[in-house]
Amino acid sequence: MRITKISTLPKKTAFCLVFLLPFLSSAQFSYKVKTSNNISPVGSFVPNKTEIDYSPILQAEEMPHPNAHLDREIANQRKAERTEVPQFKNNSTFKVSKTTPKPQVLDSLNGNNYSGSVPNDDDFAIGRNQQILRVRNSTIGAYDYAKDSLLYELTLFRFYRPSQFLPGSKYDPRAIYDPESDRFIVLYLSGNTWQNSTIIIGFSKSNDLADGFNIYRINGNPLNDSTWSDYPHITVNKDDLFITMNTFYNGSSNNSGYVQTTIRQIGKQAGYDSLALTEHYYYNLEYGGKNLFSFTGIDNGKELLPAPTYFLGSRALDALNDSIFVAKINDKATGNPQLSLEVYTTETNYGLPPSARQKNNHTFDCNDCRIQGGFMFNQRIQYVGNTITPTGNAGFYHGIIDLRSANKTNSYFKIINLDPIDVGYPQVTFTGKSGAEVESILTFNHSGDSLNAGFSAIFFDNDSSYSERTQIVEGGDYIDIISSNGDRTYERWGDYTGNQLAYGDTGTIWATGYEASPQGQPLTVLAKLRSPNWDQTPISDIGVQEEAAPKISLSPNPSIDWFRVEIEQEKEELLNFSLYQLDGKNGPLFQVEELALAGVNSFRFRTDRLATGLYILKISNAKGELIGQEKVVVK
Repeated sequence: MRITKISTLPKKTAFCLVFLLPFLSSAQFSYKVKTSNNISPVGSFVPNKTEIDYSPILQAEEMPHPNAHLDREIANQRKAERTEVPQFKNNSTFKVSKTTPKPQVLDSLNGNNYSGSVPNDDDFAIGRNQQILRVRNSTIGAYDYAKDSLLYELTLFRFYRPSQFLPGSKYDPRAIYDPESDRFIVLYLSGNTWQNSTIIIGFSKSNDLADGFNIYRINGNPLNDSTWSDYPHITVNKDDLFITMNTFYNGSSNNSGYVQTTIRQIGKQAGYDSLALTEHYYYNLEYGGKNLFSFTGIDNGKELLPAPTYFLGSRALDALNDSIFVAKINDKATGNPQLSLEVYTTETNYGLPPSARQKNNHTFDCNDCRIQGGFMFNQRIQYVGNTITPTGNAGFYHGIIDLRSANKTNSYFKIINLDPIDVGYPQVTFTGKSGAEVESILTFNHSGDSLNAGFSAIFFDNDSSYSERTQIVEGGDYIDIISSNGDRTYERWGDYTGNQLAYGDTGTIWATGYEASPQGQPLTVLAKLRSPNWDQTPISDIGVQEEAAPKISLSPNPSIDWFRVEIEQEKEELLNFSLYQLDGKNGPLFQVEELALAGVNSFRFRTDRLATGLYILKISNAKGELIGQEKVVVK
């Protein structure tokens, strides 16, 4: 079998300090790291009868704005200075193809109930057992999708109750499912001054959310430098949990309050085992002598991989820019991790988005153009974020970076412009089956002066075409909740949405977004979506650039008792062999790593215990790149 790869797409604790200053082209990237080894659990959460039976909840009307109003202040000032639509280089607005199939909407359901608090800040995680961990400002709930049963719902305040309660708002919750460990992680913030800034992390005790969480409390001002931490984003790899955050001085004014973006790397297994955590806190991330702003951790596209893990940042508060910062941590927390950074250039600009339109002259705040989310698969990173469009309305960008390319220019970058509809707070989720595929589902909030606030999706196909918009929910009205200095037209759209693969379901994802009730209240919708290509044969070659690859031969096929594959290697390397049922359900039947030597290698496995049918054998290298994929016929 001949393998080809894509290089471009078609048109309290002791600590130590480590300093690193690698040279990057004509500018320097530098950072510092503080390592802590004994962050002990502070308690646990197990739902009680009141929470299970009644779910009583008290919430404030409006949660803190991200970055202590800093990004809003700067963004609004710069937007006000803008007198005309900015001039984009190489106008790269996407084009809809009427022949590209739309994503399939399999189901939709409500998130946590609205209880008077805005914005939503929607996120969730769903396990293989179909239990869903749902969060929004500022509640946490557990729901059994298979049984259509609410397990519990409560405020973040009650999730962790120390003997001396933590003052300040409980906000910005995040949730994630770890398919490697079959566990859940939840995180939220408490307090928004340097005196009370705290991060609460819960690691689930099992894959059953009813069993509760091990809880850890982390200082939001670990450097004792009069700053507090805000706007978390979380991701996991095979070994670790990563948290990216920004820090600020109290009482931000214009741009004086922002200090820096930070990354926390935490060994996750200790959290599941209720042991002391090891944490690396990366700070003073500077490029060209200036602090960088708001990094976002990049998820794995399919199975979780070991290090390296990537993080993306942008010039999120610039009226127009074309820089994307790609940071990388190259080892696990228990090893010797180092942080590095490269700068990529987009083929067209992105910039501060205007307010999104609603009915009756109401608007939604779109904040800035930071990276909202992304994934990496086969050394390609797809990512999305808010932006102004070339026609001057609110849209989002969709980019792809090929990490194997020597040219530090995005291999792909488009602006999603659906004028007269405004869209924002996107997420992108991989739906492909092989390393040769790039297909994904883009989910996002929508609104307009003739369209109620709701949630939509489009499909990005392997030929780089986009489908027409699929409306998941339109919503029942426009939102009219906040009175900002007497202005009732301004509303907050939230700070983020959530997304995740539906593990075990080929080409299927879950996503969460915004929905307006008929009474104009902000609700949360969860949607199960599927790629229109989900039942098609995986693409093994969409050849753009051929590279030397192992020669693979199979025998016997069909198989009765044993299956054997011969691989001719040019060099010694680790290979990973995984066997799946054709539908991909329940994960791999086996997954083993072996050392292949230069020359001919033979890998075999028993098939006499397999049911008659069709299976997929996947072979990947230590980087997670798929180098071979073959059908296995068992008779």
